[in-house]
Amino acid sequence: MNFLRKYKVSFLFCISGVLCLVAYNAIGSYVDENGFLIEPFGFIPLFWLFQLLALVAVVFTFARHRKAK
Repeated sequence: MNFLRKYKVSFLFCISGVLCLVAYNAIGSYVDENGFLIEPFGFIPLFWLFQLLALVAVVFTFARHRKAK
């Protein structure tokens, strides 16, 4: 449980990214009557942004706790 307490921000960023990916797949995409592709494209870059933020938070937290010991 101490692990989750230390890395809670990283965990939240990671879960947010996964939720964006799930939302993208759940909403789906389709072609409308005029032939345009309609899809929630904004969730893809948000997924990668949250995963990058999670990685940065893990590295930062690891370095901070390692320096404290």
